[in-house]
Amino acid sequence: MHQHDSTLAHVAIGAAAGLAGTFVMQALMAANKKLAPQTMPPIRRDPGEFMVEKAEEMVPYTAREKIPDAAETVAAKSLHMGYGATFGALYAAMRPEGGSVLLEGPVLGLLTWAAGYLGWLPASGLMPPVWQHKPGQALVPPVNHALFGMATVAAYDLLHDQILET
Repeated sequence: MHQHDSTLAHVAIGAAAGLAGTFVMQALMAANKKLAPQTMPPIRRDPGEFMVEKAEEMVPYTAREKIPDAAETVAAKSLHMGYGATFGALYAAMRPEGGSVLLEGPVLGLLTWAAGYLGWLPASGLMPPVWQHKPGQALVPPVNHALFGMATVAAYDLLHDQILET
């Protein structure tokens, strides 16, 4: 396998691992919402819906009116998956041979959390800055993201070994 092909294979496996981690994250968030709703982050608006709206603003109005609501909903929901897949792919690009679930997993998860919660979510006005969150809202999301990272690294290591080491 050529170096370019190998890099693409690693990145694709990383994206798949990021999807697996995102399913874990979605389950954690659903459990939090049901069992401890006070720990849910104070998001003013769904980030996926926000991004779809921003993309639609670049489309001529006459074309925008023809986009079905169902397509907008699917696109918004798929962006959550794309976010997790992106961080999984970035991990794979930086750590093609994989790594420690217990060390690199939380680091990946916390970097993913920081990009959103310290970066683009408050910058876009979708969420107040973390220091304005209630204690549970400030503590639970980084833990969930650390678990996302651990699941992503574990999935990457497993897929890498199953697919590339055979």
